[in-house]
Amino acid sequence: MLPPSNGVTGQNDPGAAIEPALTADNEQRFARGYQAFYSERYDSALIDFSWLVMSQPWSWRAHVALAGTLMMTREYQGAMNFYGYALMLDGGHPEPVYQMGVCLQAMGRLADARMALHSAISMSDDKPHYSAVRANAHSLLNQLLV
Repeated sequence: MLPPSNGVTGQNDPGAAIEPALTADNEQRFARGYQAFYSERYDSALIDFSWLVMSQPWSWRAHVALAGTLMMTREYQGAMNFYGYALMLDGGHPEPVYQMGVCLQAMGRLADARMALHSAISMSDDKPHYSAVRANAHSLLNQLLV
């Protein structure tokens, strides 16, 4: 959110006009990026999500979207970097840690993947809103333990 230039929000405040334009543009870019992602046009999604990460460096959602797209293009190390940034933005959210486990497994680093999955499970314990992440981490961990 842009701070008001004169301490007051209103018609004479240029920040009041700029902020909705920036937000709308970002939301349109997210929508376009997600549409490209789900249409398997990862090159287009990479452009949109990269722009969002640069324009919104504090956006957890932008980092996770870019990381997910990098995963789909098998750029696992790059994906882990952006999941790491997302984790720094919200250290209590287990999703980036789980996705890092998926990347590590894809890279053949199974011991590291197991550690990441154990961490994701531990981070999501006693937190019902993370039950899907916990279930996915348990499932993948069980596959890796076989």
